[in-house]
Amino acid sequence: MEWFIIHSNYETCVMMYFSLLIVLFAFVIPLLLWLWQSRLVLAILKDLRLLRILHYFTLFLLGVGLYQRQRLTTLHQENLILYLQMILFFIALVYAAVFAIVSNNLADVETDRISNPKRPLVTGAVEIRSYTLAGYLSLLIAFGLAFLISSKVFIGIFLITFGYFIYSCPPLRLKRYVFIAKSLIGFNSLVMMVTGFRLGGGHFGDIPLLWLIFVMGPLAFAANFVDLKDTAGDKQMNVNTLPVLLGERKARLFIAGFTFLAYFMGAFLLQHYFIYALAALTCAAHIYFLYRKPYNELPIFICYLSSLITVFVMLLV
Repeated sequence: MEWFIIHSNYETCVMMYFSLLIVLFAFVIPLLLWLWQSRLVLAILKDLRLLRILHYFTLFLLGVGLYQRQRLTTLHQENLILYLQMILFFIALVYAAVFAIVSNNLADVETDRISNPKRPLVTGAVEIRSYTLAGYLSLLIAFGLAFLISSKVFIGIFLITFGYFIYSCPPLRLKRYVFIAKSLIGFNSLVMMVTGFRLGGGHFGDIPLLWLIFVMGPLAFAANFVDLKDTAGDKQMNVNTLPVLLGERKARLFIAGFTFLAYFMGAFLLQHYFIYALAALTCAAHIYFLYRKPYNELPIFICYLSSLITVFVMLLV
């Protein structure tokens, strides 16, 4: 009885600690930054690229779900600490994304003048010095929060940040080399899934090989659709994305092929027969939006993210 009381008090203290971190990093710090420079914060929020952040968070959730499936348990059987850690991970990921977006925008000003004229540095909505400072401040916050959550989360946030930095920024700027670039995107996706799996309680060696191939292979190459809207600017700046190298028609065919493979490999991994029908319908919609004119990546992201969320849910049932 005494052990139960001590254990309950410990869990209560930990949950209060994580709850305070959520309030501090999700509300208090953004409010202070808003009071410091509201125009700068507004420009950053408008350029946040939430769909890309959700891409990595859903892969993190997929890792959590994969661990729960291996344990033959459901997530509601766990205590609330894991839920709170997942919320804090999302907050840390947002701060890390701000640094990635700021550093990418600083490196891509000339490209954005052609492909993304509404970006804050192109429009002059922000001053370069304060914008750069906000990026590095966000990086420090992301690392600090990740460290407070767990060493596993810190490693995950560090690796994805490092991956994006060498992808976007000089001196390496590996986005210029298409297959290296997409391998880096696949690596970052894998890092997120592994982080979720490890935070849930698993070890890297316990992740089934086919799931690693799924994330690093078809899922990574299907993600080339994000480059289609930037083709003109990338061509001007000699950034050799797939649409620049192959032309848009062949690039769409390549992306469509890996999209088809990603949906049906996902269905195969879940081993639920009705999922094949759902995968066929969603894949058809995904490829339709890939070819629809004028091109708009928003409905593609909706198909893609809803499919990853479905995979997460099916891992728990």
